[in-house]
This record gives sequence, structure tokens and C-alpha cells, in this order.
Amino acid sequence: MTTMGKIRRNAVAIFTGDLVNKASTFAVYAMLSRYTSLESFGLLQFGLLVLYTFNVFAAAGLPTLLTRRVARHANRSRHLLYHGYAGALASSLLAMLGMILFAFVMRYDAEMRWVLCLLSIAIVPYALTLVAEAVIRGRERMHLIALANLPGNALLVGGAFAVLSQGYSIYWLAAVVITARTATFLLTHAMASYCCQHSLAVPGVGFRVGMKQLKHSLVFFGNDGVNAIWSALDQVMLSKFASEREIGLLGSSYQILQPILMVYRAVGTSAFPTLCYTASRDAIAEMVQSLIGLLWRLSTPAAIGLFLLADEILVFAYGNEEFRAAAVVIRILVFTLFLDPVTPLLGHALWATKNEAVVLRIVLVNLMANVVVGCLLISQFGLIGAAVTYVSINFFNVLQHKYYFRREIAPLALGREWLRGLPATLCLLAVVACFVQWDAVRAGQHHWISLGQAIIALTLGMIVYVPLAFPGLCSHGVRMVTGKLEKA
Repeated sequence: MTTMGKIRRNAVAIFTGDLVNKASTFAVYAMLSRYTSLESFGLLQFGLLVLYTFNVFAAAGLPTLLTRRVARHANRSRHLLYHGYAGALASSLLAMLGMILFAFVMRYDAEMRWVLCLLSIAIVPYALTLVAEAVIRGRERMHLIALANLPGNALLVGGAFAVLSQGYSIYWLAAVVITARTATFLLTHAMASYCCQHSLAVPGVGFRVGMKQLKHSLVFFGNDGVNAIWSALDQVMLSKFASEREIGLLGSSYQILQPILMVYRAVGTSAFPTLCYTASRDAIAEMVQSLIGLLWRLSTPAAIGLFLLADEILVFAYGNEEFRAAAVVIRILVFTLFLDPVTPLLGHALWATKNEAVVLRIVLVNLMANVVVGCLLISQFGLIGAAVTYVSINFFNVLQHKYYFRREIAPLALGREWLRGLPATLCLLAVVACFVQWDAVRAGQHHWISLGQAIIALTLGMIVYVPLAFPGLCSHGVRMVTGKLEKA
């Protein structure tokens, strides 16, 4: 199998696993929005955000370190797995304590404190799961991760439905999250052990060796930890300047973007093992540039569709008219869909070439910039300020990654990739704009496009866009159809 073919296969596997995870989480949010108030929705959404942040601290950078080491030394997979567990157990217990302290230091009300303390129990199994997944990724058996996540996610969705439909409190929902995380770890460990069956045996697990791995992962830990704080910062500041309602609206907007962001993360993660053993830096740059161009062409129709259908998507997804107020937030955040494809690939390439200190420098600068911009905008403009802060800092993040990639690895011709997709994008926009204008003239008034009209406009636009954006795919399809007709 070719290198790009392997990356595509692994990306599909990772995307499938992420899709299952996000779909189950989204299903919980959707049920929560139907069975409880927007304030309760914001409460759990914020609790899971804090849990995610401390999960990153619990992993302590071990997943990235282990994936790189397993990719280069596959025969030591079992050794790396078990000593990774030893290191993750220590760091996750500290993170669990940190999350409990955070709940009290921030002086949240009693209900918020209890939710955060209960959810902190899920940190330990989640950190161990990340270690097992890192070994599986290093062996490039990503499909096993998707299989391991299925039962735990089914338990999460089924348990959440049982708890919410019977009218139990949000504390019981937190207990369901803990149980699902534990089940996922047990299955992921079984899959990781299967991947390691032909590697060298481990005579014994030494706690000291696990601590040594933690020491080597400190740079990755710093990067992941700062990145997690940066990701959560806008919602944390919003929690101090606004109410649970605004937190819920911002969080619901982020959730709508997740399916597209999962594609970006899947491509970056699947390319990482290949980037680790690719010797030529010019080859790394060429691979990264091609993948970014592909993601840009995929993101264009998604961004236009979200911009047009933001209101209807929110109401359909959450089954509650209150969430329509988040449409303006999505229309601001949609511009990040053109920025987010760049940073996962450039960041993984810098990690693969042992430039993790550079990535740490980037996220530290991002964090400081977010604090300054966020304090100015969120304190003055609340929810809209948080959305604008997110977009502006993401743009700054792309500029930093591009600069350091050019300095440490090789130049990138991203402008050429952008120009390559520009004709198809202009044609798509022209078709959509012409349809909207024609419909407005026919109706004799200017109004916002309806759901049915937007779907028709996008469908017509995609008929023009796909052959221009993906000429190779279309020519391959034509050849297949022609060949079958000739045989017939």
C-alpha cells in the first residue's frame, strides 16, 4: 500500500472512532436539551469541558511520546504500553485532585462543585485509555480503536437516556460517564495487548521506568496542557462574565463544528506515524501541503452550508428553539474551518521532526494572546466576544505554525493550494448567490433563505463544485462507468 493510501485508510479509521465518540456525546447533549433546561445543559457542558482539560493534564504528554516511539521501535510495544500505564496512573491521580481543587478554588455553587467532583473520577480510566490508544496508533492499527470505543459509547447513550427519561438528577448522568469511560479502557487495553502480542515480553513493570517516560514527555505535556487551557479559556472567562445560558450557546456551537474538525484531526493523527519515519524534510513538506489542499477543498461546501443553515441545524440538532440564538455564533466560527486544517498537520510534522519545543512555544504565545484578547472582548461583548476571540486567535495560530514550519522544515506553497481551489469555490458561491437572488426576485422581497431553498442551492452548487475541486476523483469515476458499459 502507498504512503498516501495508508494515511487515507488510517484517517478513515480514526475519523470513524472519533465520529462514534462525538456522536455519543452529542446524543447526550441532545437528550439533555430535550429533558432539562438550557441552564442544566450549560452546567453539564461546562463540567465535561473542565473534565477534558484535566484529562489532558492526566495524560501528561505520554500519548504523543508513545506513538512516536512505538512507530520507530515496534518490538518494544509491550514494554512501552505497561510502563506508560505506570506513568499515566501517577499523573491522572494528581489531575483528579487538581480538578477537585479547581471546583472549590473557583467558588462555584454547590451543584457545580458536585458535578465537577464526580466527573473527576473519570480522569483515571480515560488517561489509561489514551496510553493504550497511543500504542495502537504507533502500530498503525487505528481501526481497533474504533471497535474498542463502540460498547462504551453505547453504554453512555443508553445510560444517559435511562437516567434523563426517568427524571434522575444530573449527578446520575455523571455516574454514567464514569462507567462508560471505565468500560472503554478495558476494551482498549484488550486491543492494545492484541497489537503487542509479537513484541518483546516485559519481565516486570517498574514504577521508576514509568516516571522516566513521564520525564521524557514533559515537553508534550506542556504543549498539550497549555493547549487544553487555551481551548477552555474562552468558556471559563465566559462563565465569569456571563451565565450558564451563554456557556450553553457557545458550547452548542462548538459541538456543531465537531464533525468537520474530526476530519482534520483524523488526517493529522493518521499522518503522524508516517511523518515520524519519513527522512526527507522536503517529502514531509510536500505531503503536508497536499493534505492541507485536500482539506481546504472539503471544508469549503461545509462552511457555506453551515453559514446558510445555522438556525435550522441548531433547532434540529437540539430540538429546542432557544438554541436558535447561537446561529450568529456559528456564522462567526465558520471561518475557522479554513484555518483549522493547517495547524494539526503542521503541528504533527513539527513533532515528527523533534521540534516539540517549538510547538510548545507556539501554544504558550497563543495562550497569552487569548488572555489579552479574551479579557477585552468577552468582558465587553460576552458571547459574541468569545466567538470573535476564538477566530482571531486561530488565525494568529496559523501564522505562527507556518512561520516555524518554514524555518525548521521547509517552505510551504499554501498560496498555490489556495489558488488551485479558488475557481471551484467561486463557482459554488456564484451558483448559490444566483439561486438566492432569483428566489428573492421571484418572491418580490428580500428575506433570509429558507431550509429547503438552501438545500436546493447547495445541491446545485455541489454539481458544479465537485468536478472542479476533485477532477481526479471524477475522471476515475467516469473511467469506471465507461469500463462497465463496455463490458456490458
